[in-house]
Amino acid sequence: MIPTNWDTHLKKYLIYSKQEQRILTLEGLYKYIGDDLHKLKLGIPRNDSDIDHPIKSSDVKWVEFDINYNIPLHHKIITMQISTYKLHPKSTTTFIIEEYDNATNDFYFESDKALDNYSLLEDIDSFLLILK
Repeated sequence: MIPTNWDTHLKKYLIYSKQEQRILTLEGLYKYIGDDLHKLKLGIPRNDSDIDHPIKSSDVKWVEFDINYNIPLHHKIITMQISTYKLHPKSTTTFIIEEYDNATNDFYFESDKALDNYSLLEDIDSFLLILK
């Protein structure tokens, strides 16, 4: 859980913020990329190699499944506010917070470094201290 006033703590680390519309359906997630409506499915690979690690890595990704021209009849359109933070511009670690309906929906770190990389762990620790 992050504090409700997280945005004041992280303001100076903001790299960019954007709004993104997502279309939720029983068939998957739909999202406009450019002018094309893409159908995305959740790809969940099985990986138990880091089961005992205190930080859990995830290879879960939304995978582009198809380009569609129709939105399913039963759907819900939501607008997400996505804010991306870095401790410094050259950092390979980003902290991302997704908001929906003025509430934090999800937050996570992204990096191309391995979980045991010292600078990744240091960046995560720094963000957590800022939010404490």
